[in-house]
Amino acid sequence: MLQESQVNQKKPFLLLSIAGAVLLVAMLTLFLKNKTNIGSELKLSGPKKTNYLISMISDNGDYLFSFYAEFYHQEKKAALFFVNPLTSFEDEKTLEDYGKDAPDEIYSSLEDTLDHSIQHKIVITETNFHQIVNLLGGMELFFEPRSNRITKKYKRVNRIYNLDGEDCYDVLSYLEDRKLLSYIHRLEIQENTILSLFETFHQKRDLLSKQKIGYLHDHINNNLSLKDWELFFEFFKKDRVHFGVSELPAEPIARVKKKDEILKTHEETVKVAFNKFSSDVRSSYYSDGERARIEILNGTSKSGLARYGKALLNDKGLKVLSVDNAWDSNFDKSIILNRSGNTQYTDTISETFQGRKVYFALRKDLGLDATVVLGEDFQNSKE
Repeated sequence: MLQESQVNQKKPFLLLSIAGAVLLVAMLTLFLKNKTNIGSELKLSGPKKTNYLISMISDNGDYLFSFYAEFYHQEKKAALFFVNPLTSFEDEKTLEDYGKDAPDEIYSSLEDTLDHSIQHKIVITETNFHQIVNLLGGMELFFEPRSNRITKKYKRVNRIYNLDGEDCYDVLSYLEDRKLLSYIHRLEIQENTILSLFETFHQKRDLLSKQKIGYLHDHINNNLSLKDWELFFEFFKKDRVHFGVSELPAEPIARVKKKDEILKTHEETVKVAFNKFSSDVRSSYYSDGERARIEILNGTSKSGLARYGKALLNDKGLKVLSVDNAWDSNFDKSIILNRSGNTQYTDTISETFQGRKVYFALRKDLGLDATVVLGEDFQNSKE
């Protein structure tokens, strides 16, 4: 009887020991999952990187441009690599010459050049573009003297317009003449428009309902599943994304028979350029204020504003290259113009100037990242 009693006393102790060990293992597993980002949190965050080739063509099948994009989800960054329609990968046939078949041509050419697969392909027509912009209730674009689009339909004399889809398409598709420089200038306008569109996705995210996103998936030519399509838009809707913009490098050459100029690519140059560009976008020095190239312009008749603005940016660690007067002295509101496509600098400038709006007005020839035009509202706040 004494032996039986001792055995019964040991059983509860053994059971408690086992339960304690199980609990300890469970807690340790949970701790390790949290430390290494394993488990449900990782599943919700999605992939670390996705890539896309996005092209635009007219309803008549004319090829306008493409851009290869890599989205870095954890860093909330995107690298956009634009391709001019006068680009030629083989012989002297340009992407524009391929017309509506250009998206397939550039897809295969870029896969060969970059030595990796392109996961997603999207081809946006003129009508599709109208639909996207109109679903957002229009899109705000900025025009300065060099970028005023005097087309067959419009003469835009104001600085800021909220344009519908048809008007936006008129801006990005208009070509002054068939010369190479006109194509290069138009590509900057197209970069402005795409960056503005992606920013609008975030600003007007409440308008992009699941039903509207599904509608676009059904009407736009793409190889994405509905889930991947929703993730594409969620990338812009959820957080503010920092962008970097570059162009596919190519050498101007003359086509003797056609008496024009085109852009000839070199595979190794393209590969090195994109690898460096994508690495730069993800690096910390891409947002280093000491590397920024900023000009501040006084858009009023009051003297001293630009110097005061420079002092504010210097306090934030942003380098200001020059101060001067703007092309007009009647700016009611201060504006920030993104000149290079690097949005990290202009976001910091916007924060410094109490959330002033950033517009895209890329001008690679200026050698700047941003132009700040100070208006009457800044003069009043200074006083």
